[in-house]
Amino acid sequence: MKDSYKFSVILKIILITSINIVLAFSLQFVSPDSYRDFDSKKHDVNQVELYITNFGKIGQLNNWIGGWWPKGSGHNYMFGAGSWFGTIDHNMGDTLVTIGYSTYDGSSEFVPGTEDVSLEDPHAVIYMYPTYWPPPVSVFPMAPEKSISYQDSWCAYNDLDPDYHHPGDTRPIEIEVYQTIYAWGTRYIEDIIFIKYEFKNVSDAPLTDCYFGVVTDNDIGDEAGNSNDIMAGIVGRWYVIDGESLWVDNLSYQWQEEPESGWTEFPGIIGYDFLQTAWDLVENADKDNDGILDQYERDSAYFYNHLPDSLWDTDYDDVPDWRDPSEIPQIGMAALKRFYLGYQPSNDKERYRTLAGYNYETGVYEPWDTTASVPADQRYLQCSGPFDLGIDSVMTMVIGIVFADWYNIYQTPDSAIVEKASRAQLTFDKNWLLPYPPQPPSLICIPGDAKITLVWDNDAEAEPDLYFNIVSHPGTPLYNPFYRQYDFEGYRIWKQSGEDWLLLTQCDLYNGIAFEDTTEPESIRIKATESGITHMFEDYDVRNGFSYSYAVTAFDYNRILETYDSIFVSDSIWYAPESLWIYIYDTLEVTGPRARALESGILAVQATPRRDPANLVTGLCSLNIIYGNSLLINNISTNIVNQFDMTETPFFLEFNIVKYDSINGKSIYTFYLKDSTSFIVDSMHTVVGNENIAITDIFSPFHGIAASINFEKDMIPTDQSIFDDIEVMVGTYPESLLTPSLPGPWASYFTFWSYRGNDYDIHWISTVGSNTANSVIVIDLMSGDTIEYRAYDPDMNHAFDSLANGWCFLSHLEVSDTLVLYGSPPATRNTKYLYINGGLVGLKGGGFLQPGDVLPQTGDIWQVHANTRFLPVPVNARFRISSSPAYFDTVNSQTLNVKIVPNPYLMHNEWQQRFSQRKIRFINLPADCTIRIFTLNGELIKTIKHHHAFVPVKGQPEVPNSAGGDEWWNLLSETRHIVESGVYIFHVQSAIGHQTGKFVIIR
Repeated sequence: MKDSYKFSVILKIILITSINIVLAFSLQFVSPDSYRDFDSKKHDVNQVELYITNFGKIGQLNNWIGGWWPKGSGHNYMFGAGSWFGTIDHNMGDTLVTIGYSTYDGSSEFVPGTEDVSLEDPHAVIYMYPTYWPPPVSVFPMAPEKSISYQDSWCAYNDLDPDYHHPGDTRPIEIEVYQTIYAWGTRYIEDIIFIKYEFKNVSDAPLTDCYFGVVTDNDIGDEAGNSNDIMAGIVGRWYVIDGESLWVDNLSYQWQEEPESGWTEFPGIIGYDFLQTAWDLVENADKDNDGILDQYERDSAYFYNHLPDSLWDTDYDDVPDWRDPSEIPQIGMAALKRFYLGYQPSNDKERYRTLAGYNYETGVYEPWDTTASVPADQRYLQCSGPFDLGIDSVMTMVIGIVFADWYNIYQTPDSAIVEKASRAQLTFDKNWLLPYPPQPPSLICIPGDAKITLVWDNDAEAEPDLYFNIVSHPGTPLYNPFYRQYDFEGYRIWKQSGEDWLLLTQCDLYNGIAFEDTTEPESIRIKATESGITHMFEDYDVRNGFSYSYAVTAFDYNRILETYDSIFVSDSIWYAPESLWIYIYDTLEVTGPRARALESGILAVQATPRRDPANLVTGLCSLNIIYGNSLLINNISTNIVNQFDMTETPFFLEFNIVKYDSINGKSIYTFYLKDSTSFIVDSMHTVVGNENIAITDIFSPFHGIAASINFEKDMIPTDQSIFDDIEVMVGTYPESLLTPSLPGPWASYFTFWSYRGNDYDIHWISTVGSNTANSVIVIDLMSGDTIEYRAYDPDMNHAFDSLANGWCFLSHLEVSDTLVLYGSPPATRNTKYLYINGGLVGLKGGGFLQPGDVLPQTGDIWQVHANTRFLPVPVNARFRISSSPAYFDTVNSQTLNVKIVPNPYLMHNEWQQRFSQRKIRFINLPADCTIRIFTLNGELIKTIKHHHAFVPVKGQPEVPNSAGGDEWWNLLSETRHIVESGVYIFHVQSAIGHQTGKFVIIR
């Protein structure tokens, strides 16, 4: 009978294909929203290829059959599967089961949508990250807004339509199902697909004695030709694999022990693991032996009042235990029932008995068909329950579908599948916290005249990798001391070219990390070259009136602890242009951390370049130094990226330095972008050593302006003095005794990271009240800062390099805030230099001071001048960015120059891609105007109100002035008739002027 069913599927394929061909021809002029079939999509980001639907079925549907593993092999492991939900309506005396997949005929009793969103609604589809995401919250408020895995999908369906229930057998239970599927491409779980079902009771009464089940017809290869599949299950059992103890439960699996015809590899195993089921809470019981009575497991007040905060999240997954399914007792798998094509439950009563663990024919309670079956073509139902579901309540089930090889690897197939199942359980228990890429930044595409400007935010740079919470605890199984919490590394900018995506450019942090993905073609290869970060890109390779799609992806860099059999590994997770998830770098030693970089997915944003409005007065931007080295203003540039986001309120740039890493010899320079209240709106960090560098960082645009920092620094240390000369401004101290001293033996120690390139005033004072001075006050003449005393000692092997931003008196053996005059030569503790921010002033021609030497007097003032041959290091400076926003001139009259393109209009032209997309374009329009179109005899046929901005594409950000000075007309009259060929007159009316002209239409 199964052969005949599969033959009928083939016939159905032929019929449907033929019908679709006819429909495709006959309905080509029909609106896309007027006809839509139930939706289906394929998950394929990892090694599992699995078709899903938005009406409960996975696997078999129309012209495709099953789920494949490993990807690209064409090896089928699933004919079809789906969920069952059963309940007893005690008021009506009715037993109800709604099925997502019938193992008899492949039918489903669910339909797309929700109670408020019909199956015909264009929103009742599958949403899949990254290309079609997120689901609209205004339509589906219960839907997720952020993705979790590399390839999330989400859809909603329900059983409310009686026409889709089996006739004479059942009626709707009245439930909605929210289905979320997760798939990761990381090697650890690349053979697993996770499915989350959320069942909501939308009836007007509680649902009692409910059961959930997953039914599957696993066909490993061609079961119609050779029925040799074997199935078994594990209720709960310990395994020891490679010395590791694994507890595995709630698992069913299927395999075969014969080769498959046409397969080059021996068939593997497919398994289903219940990761989350309904709660199993009993008053005054402690089901999970955690010391918390069941009635308090979900009581946050109990945790706050009776438990220390160290017990609020015992598995470190950032989910409080009272909301964490892995910490709350659950029902788990309550039954596993096996049946065959000619022996299976065929109505609701029989299905419900099976869900409850009974033999549906005899009524005997026989819940566990877990022992290995004889080879056959079989199906099975994995069940959980009973539970109750109140009105508007939601019950969540999470399942992992896992695949594994076993032949010639493990002695028994269960040893292979339980290892993968334990990975699935751990992934779920840890709240899906895995190494994952940054979220793609929010992108805005701003159209201009023959250009499109891309600007994006910096959220990805400040986003912590939540997997750090799992691996940062010493003594825990996944502890990884090398893992970075903030691992963002760079951006990649893409432009769509046909069906493919073209890499335009990429940028990355200047932080000492450089790598290249040698496993990918040169054109799409990720390269971290320490180029500096940008948040904008201008594309001039565009033509006005044509639409272009762009995307910006973010990638990270981290180190994973794993062990390998070979010293060097170069392994690439699957890459495909439509998703652009790349595992790019994998080259480290056998045991220890290996480098890994992950890239976010493509989220396309579209823009169309156009002329600016004729009356646009463009904005202006200016830059002024407030304090700091005036040369640093040459390191800053500004770019107006959105004229209508500009304000008259100024904002500021500040150069600073965070710290000096004396161990690695690295300085961390920080640039702050602050608003008018000094609130930090963005920051850039550059990590550099003592080398020549020249990089550019571009801030995320603020008030329509993108500020750029061009970071340049000389190679230092150096054997030259950073001071040019010392001048005595007040006092009689001989200038001949003052020398800008060379670092001498300290040259290799001086980092000069604190060199400002500024001049300093040195005010001599006495700390003991005498006329002879013994200390100083140092003032930066450009910034006005008073330089602090810090005991910097270059002889201490860099131990105090963090003190180099300051002043002190130095000898080879002494650091002091007062002059040191101990006595007779060699007196190596006596003061020899005055140190100021990386430079030396010799007080006695570079010799040690002795008692009796000429000393400065209280009130003396010296001035130290910087050596201008060195570039000033960008620290201790502040700049003001001011702007005059763009505006539309509506006062002064202008001579309009409106044109129509193409003119004459021909039905076949470069704007018109299809017959149904008639397009003619008015250009050089004022920002606001009215266009009227007349026939030659003066009959008004169309009035168009033009505004410089139009409603953006749904789900994309609004862009001011997006329409600019262009306006489209689809050649439809006010009565929505296509105008005839001929000569037409247009008239443009606006506040700044009027214009009349002619154009020709040829059809």
